[in-house]
Amino acid sequence: MRPDQGPSPAELRAVLGRNLRILIAGAGSVSAICNKIGVNRTQFNRYLNGDAFPRPDVLHRICTFFGVDARIILEPLEGIRKDQRLTNALVLHQVAFRPGSRPFDHFLLPDGLYRFWRRSFATQGKYILGLALFHTANGVKLYKSFDIYPTPVRSGTRRFARKVPNTGVVLQHFDGFSVMCATESDHALSFSFFEYGLNGNTRYASGITLLTRRQMVDVGRASVVILERIDHRTALETARKLGLVEADEIPVAVRAAIDRLPPSL
Repeated sequence: MRPDQGPSPAELRAVLGRNLRILIAGAGSVSAICNKIGVNRTQFNRYLNGDAFPRPDVLHRICTFFGVDARIILEPLEGIRKDQRLTNALVLHQVAFRPGSRPFDHFLLPDGLYRFWRRSFATQGKYILGLALFHTANGVKLYKSFDIYPTPVRSGTRRFARKVPNTGVVLQHFDGFSVMCATESDHALSFSFFEYGLNGNTRYASGITLLTRRQMVDVGRASVVILERIDHRTALETARKLGLVEADEIPVAVRAAIDRLPPSL
Protein backbone atom coordinates (compact mmCIF):
# COMPACT_ATOMS: atom_id res chain seq x y z
CA MET A 1 0.00 0.00 0.00
CA ARG A 2 1.44 3.39 -1.02
CA PRO A 3 1.46 6.24 1.57
CA ASP A 4 -1.00 8.31 -0.49
CA GLN A 5 -3.59 5.53 -0.65
CA GLY A 6 -5.90 3.96 1.87
CA PRO A 7 -6.24 0.21 2.43
CA SER A 8 -7.34 -1.80 -0.60
CA PRO A 9 -10.67 -3.71 -0.56
CA ALA A 10 -8.74 -6.97 -0.13
CA GLU A 11 -6.87 -5.56 2.90
CA LEU A 12 -10.12 -4.38 4.49
CA ARG A 13 -11.74 -7.77 3.89
CA ALA A 14 -8.75 -9.37 5.61
CA VAL A 15 -9.19 -7.03 8.63
CA LEU A 16 -12.86 -8.00 8.85
CA GLY A 17 -12.01 -11.70 8.61
CA ARG A 18 -9.45 -11.51 11.42
CA ASN A 19 -11.86 -9.56 13.62
CA LEU A 20 -14.68 -12.05 13.03
CA ARG A 21 -12.44 -14.99 13.90
CA ILE A 22 -11.59 -13.31 17.21
CA LEU A 23 -15.24 -12.54 17.92
CA ILE A 24 -16.51 -16.07 17.26
CA ALA A 25 -13.80 -17.72 19.40
CA GLY A 26 -15.58 -19.05 22.46
CA ALA A 27 -18.99 -17.76 21.28
CA GLY A 28 -20.31 -21.18 20.23
CA SER A 29 -20.41 -23.04 16.94
CA VAL A 30 -20.29 -21.05 13.72
CA SER A 31 -23.55 -22.64 12.60
CA ALA A 32 -25.33 -21.54 15.80
CA ILE A 33 -23.93 -18.01 15.43
CA CYS A 34 -25.11 -17.83 11.82
CA ASN A 35 -28.59 -18.94 12.85
CA LYS A 36 -28.79 -16.26 15.53
CA ILE A 37 -27.52 -13.55 13.21
CA GLY A 38 -29.64 -14.72 10.29
CA VAL A 39 -26.89 -15.19 7.74
CA ASN A 40 -26.07 -18.11 5.46
CA ARG A 41 -23.18 -20.23 6.77
CA THR A 42 -21.48 -20.36 3.37
CA GLN A 43 -21.69 -16.59 3.05
CA PHE A 44 -20.37 -16.10 6.59
CA ASN A 45 -17.38 -18.28 5.71
CA ARG A 46 -16.66 -15.88 2.85
CA TYR A 47 -16.51 -13.03 5.40
CA LEU A 48 -14.18 -15.10 7.60
CA ASN A 49 -11.87 -15.88 4.68
CA GLY A 50 -11.71 -12.26 3.50
CA ASP A 51 -13.52 -13.01 0.25
CA ALA A 52 -16.54 -10.71 0.73
CA PHE A 53 -18.05 -7.82 2.69
CA PRO A 54 -21.47 -8.16 4.35
CA ARG A 55 -24.36 -6.00 3.20
CA PRO A 56 -25.08 -3.02 5.50
CA ASP A 57 -28.08 -4.76 7.10
CA VAL A 58 -26.07 -7.94 7.71
CA LEU A 59 -23.16 -5.91 9.11
CA HIS A 60 -25.63 -4.24 11.49
CA ARG A 61 -26.85 -7.63 12.74
CA ILE A 62 -23.27 -8.88 13.19
CA CYS A 63 -22.27 -5.77 15.15
CA THR A 64 -25.40 -5.96 17.32
CA PHE A 65 -24.84 -9.66 18.09
CA PHE A 66 -21.19 -9.21 19.13
CA GLY A 67 -21.62 -5.80 20.79
CA VAL A 68 -19.17 -3.95 18.54
CA ASP A 69 -19.46 -1.15 16.01
CA ALA A 70 -18.93 -0.99 12.25
CA ARG A 71 -15.23 -0.20 12.65
CA ILE A 72 -14.66 -3.98 12.56
CA ILE A 73 -14.38 -3.60 8.76
CA LEU A 74 -11.66 -0.95 9.12
CA GLU A 75 -9.60 -1.47 12.30
CA PRO A 76 -8.16 -4.38 14.32
CA LEU A 77 -10.49 -5.43 17.11
CA GLU A 78 -7.84 -4.88 19.78
CA GLY A 79 -7.79 -1.13 19.12
CA ILE A 80 -11.58 -0.91 19.03
CA ARG A 81 -11.90 -2.68 22.38
CA LYS A 82 -9.23 -0.45 23.88
CA ASP A 83 -11.21 2.61 22.83
CA GLN A 84 -14.41 1.11 24.21
CA ARG A 85 -12.78 0.40 27.59
CA LEU A 86 -11.55 3.97 27.82
CA THR A 87 -14.99 5.32 26.91
CA ASN A 88 -16.62 3.10 29.53
CA ALA A 89 -14.08 4.18 32.14
CA LEU A 90 -14.76 7.84 31.42
CA VAL A 91 -18.52 7.27 31.75
CA LEU A 92 -18.09 5.42 35.05
CA HIS A 93 -15.86 8.17 36.37
CA GLN A 94 -18.44 10.80 35.44
CA VAL A 95 -21.22 8.81 37.14
CA ALA A 96 -19.23 8.33 40.34
CA PHE A 97 -17.88 11.89 40.63
CA ARG A 98 -19.49 15.15 39.69
CA PRO A 99 -17.77 17.49 37.20
CA GLY A 100 -15.09 19.59 38.85
CA SER A 101 -14.23 16.99 41.50
CA ARG A 102 -10.67 16.88 42.75
CA PRO A 103 -8.40 15.17 40.17
CA PHE A 104 -6.62 11.95 41.04
CA ASP A 105 -3.60 12.40 43.31
CA HIS A 106 -0.93 10.57 41.35
CA PHE A 107 1.67 11.28 44.03
CA LEU A 108 -0.07 8.80 46.33
CA LEU A 109 -0.62 6.20 43.59
CA PRO A 110 1.86 6.77 40.76
CA ASP A 111 1.41 5.12 37.38
CA GLY A 112 3.51 2.00 37.05
CA LEU A 113 3.82 -1.65 38.01
CA TYR A 114 2.60 -3.11 41.29
CA ARG A 115 2.46 -6.57 42.76
CA PHE A 116 -0.37 -7.75 44.95
CA TRP A 117 -1.21 -10.57 47.31
CA ARG A 118 -4.59 -11.90 48.37
CA ARG A 119 -6.10 -15.11 49.59
CA SER A 120 -6.99 -17.62 46.86
CA PHE A 121 -10.74 -17.75 46.32
CA ALA A 122 -10.69 -21.29 44.94
CA THR A 123 -7.90 -23.08 46.84
CA GLN A 124 -8.12 -23.06 50.63
CA GLY A 125 -4.93 -22.27 52.51
CA LYS A 126 -3.23 -20.77 49.46
CA TYR A 127 -2.53 -17.21 48.40
CA ILE A 128 -2.36 -15.41 45.06
CA LEU A 129 0.61 -13.36 43.88
CA GLY A 130 -0.17 -11.11 40.92
CA LEU A 131 1.06 -8.16 38.87
CA ALA A 132 -0.95 -5.03 38.12
CA LEU A 133 -0.42 -1.97 35.96
CA PHE A 134 -1.85 1.46 36.79
CA HIS A 135 -1.81 4.01 33.98
CA THR A 136 -3.59 7.26 33.13
CA ALA A 137 -5.46 8.10 29.92
CA ASN A 138 -7.56 11.21 29.30
CA GLY A 139 -7.24 12.14 32.95
CA VAL A 140 -8.66 8.83 34.22
CA LYS A 141 -6.60 6.29 36.16
CA LEU A 142 -6.95 2.80 34.66
CA TYR A 143 -6.05 -0.65 35.94
CA LYS A 144 -4.95 -3.90 34.31
CA SER A 145 -3.91 -7.22 35.78
CA PHE A 146 -4.09 -10.95 35.05
CA ASP A 147 -5.92 -13.75 36.81
CA ILE A 148 -3.95 -16.96 36.51
CA TYR A 149 -5.92 -20.18 36.61
CA PRO A 150 -4.42 -22.48 39.26
CA THR A 151 -4.30 -25.59 37.04
CA PRO A 152 -0.76 -26.08 35.72
CA VAL A 153 -0.06 -27.25 32.19
CA ARG A 154 2.36 -29.79 33.65
CA SER A 155 2.24 -31.18 37.17
CA GLY A 156 4.93 -29.68 39.38
CA THR A 157 5.48 -26.64 37.18
CA ARG A 158 4.40 -23.01 37.28
CA ARG A 159 3.30 -23.03 33.63
CA PHE A 160 -0.39 -22.23 33.86
CA ALA A 161 -3.09 -23.11 31.37
CA ARG A 162 -4.71 -19.72 31.07
CA LYS A 163 -4.15 -16.09 31.91
CA VAL A 164 -7.28 -13.96 31.96
CA PRO A 165 -6.86 -10.17 31.77
CA ASN A 166 -8.73 -7.92 34.19
CA THR A 167 -9.26 -4.30 33.19
CA GLY A 168 -10.89 -1.54 35.16
CA VAL A 169 -11.05 2.01 36.40
CA VAL A 170 -9.61 3.57 39.56
CA LEU A 171 -11.62 6.10 41.55
CA GLN A 172 -10.13 8.32 44.23
CA HIS A 173 -11.81 8.93 47.58
CA PHE A 174 -10.96 11.19 50.48
CA ASP A 175 -9.27 8.41 52.45
CA GLY A 176 -8.10 6.04 49.71
CA PHE A 177 -9.07 4.73 46.28
CA SER A 178 -11.23 2.01 44.79
CA VAL A 179 -10.82 -0.24 41.77
CA MET A 180 -13.65 -1.76 39.77
CA CYS A 181 -12.56 -4.26 37.15
CA ALA A 182 -13.90 -7.14 35.07
CA THR A 183 -12.58 -10.12 33.19
CA GLU A 184 -13.12 -10.14 29.44
CA SER A 185 -14.10 -13.83 29.35
CA ASP A 186 -16.95 -14.31 31.83
CA HIS A 187 -17.68 -10.70 32.81
CA ALA A 188 -17.07 -11.37 36.51
CA LEU A 189 -16.69 -8.11 38.42
CA SER A 190 -14.51 -7.35 41.40
CA PHE A 191 -14.64 -4.32 43.66
CA SER A 192 -11.69 -3.29 45.81
CA PHE A 193 -11.10 -0.44 48.22
CA PHE A 194 -7.59 0.53 49.35
CA GLU A 195 -6.22 2.85 51.97
CA TYR A 196 -2.71 4.17 51.60
CA GLY A 197 0.04 2.45 53.58
CA LEU A 198 0.59 -0.74 55.57
CA ASN A 199 1.86 -0.39 59.11
CA GLY A 200 3.21 3.05 58.20
CA ASN A 201 4.98 1.87 55.03
CA THR A 202 3.79 4.12 52.17
CA ARG A 203 5.14 1.79 49.49
CA TYR A 204 2.08 -0.38 50.16
CA ALA A 205 -1.67 0.05 49.97
CA SER A 206 -3.96 -2.25 51.93
CA GLY A 207 -7.57 -2.99 51.19
CA ILE A 208 -10.33 -5.50 50.68
CA THR A 209 -11.58 -7.04 47.44
CA LEU A 210 -14.95 -8.62 46.70
CA LEU A 211 -15.77 -10.88 43.77
CA THR A 212 -19.30 -10.78 42.35
CA ARG A 213 -20.12 -14.45 42.66
CA ARG A 214 -22.74 -16.45 44.52
CA GLN A 215 -21.75 -18.22 47.72
CA MET A 216 -20.32 -21.70 47.12
CA VAL A 217 -18.94 -24.36 49.45
CA ASP A 218 -15.17 -24.06 50.02
CA VAL A 219 -14.93 -21.15 47.58
CA GLY A 220 -14.26 -17.61 48.80
CA ARG A 221 -15.35 -14.31 47.36
CA ALA A 222 -13.71 -11.74 49.64
CA SER A 223 -10.13 -11.19 50.76
CA VAL A 224 -7.79 -8.58 52.14
CA VAL A 225 -5.51 -7.50 49.29
CA ILE A 226 -2.11 -5.83 49.67
CA LEU A 227 -0.59 -3.78 46.85
CA GLU A 228 3.10 -2.89 46.60
CA ARG A 229 4.75 -0.45 44.19
CA ILE A 230 7.74 -2.12 42.48
CA ASP A 231 10.40 -1.42 39.86
CA HIS A 232 10.83 -3.29 36.57
CA ARG A 233 13.52 -5.61 37.94
CA THR A 234 11.27 -6.74 40.77
CA ALA A 235 8.41 -7.08 38.28
CA LEU A 236 10.46 -9.53 36.20
CA GLU A 237 11.29 -11.56 39.31
CA THR A 238 7.63 -11.51 40.35
CA ALA A 239 6.44 -12.59 36.90
CA ARG A 240 8.26 -15.90 37.31
CA LYS A 241 6.32 -16.67 40.49
CA LEU A 242 2.80 -15.55 39.57
CA GLY A 243 -0.16 -17.59 40.68
CA LEU A 244 -0.68 -19.73 43.77
CA VAL A 245 1.91 -19.29 46.52
CA GLU A 246 2.36 -20.73 50.00
CA ALA A 247 2.07 -18.72 53.20
CA ASP A 248 5.84 -18.77 53.79
CA GLU A 249 6.43 -17.15 50.37
CA ILE A 250 4.66 -13.95 51.45
CA PRO A 251 6.21 -11.16 53.58
CA VAL A 252 5.21 -11.63 57.22
CA ALA A 253 3.46 -8.24 57.53
CA VAL A 254 1.51 -8.88 54.31
CA ARG A 255 0.37 -12.33 55.41
CA ALA A 256 -0.66 -11.03 58.84
CA ALA A 257 -2.80 -8.36 57.19
CA ILE A 258 -4.45 -10.84 54.81
CA ASP A 259 -5.19 -13.33 57.58
CA ARG A 260 -7.10 -10.76 59.62
CA LEU A 261 -10.15 -11.45 57.43
CA PRO A 262 -11.82 -14.85 57.94
CA PRO A 263 -11.57 -17.01 54.77
CA SER A 264 -15.19 -18.16 55.01
CA LEU A 265 -16.81 -14.86 53.96
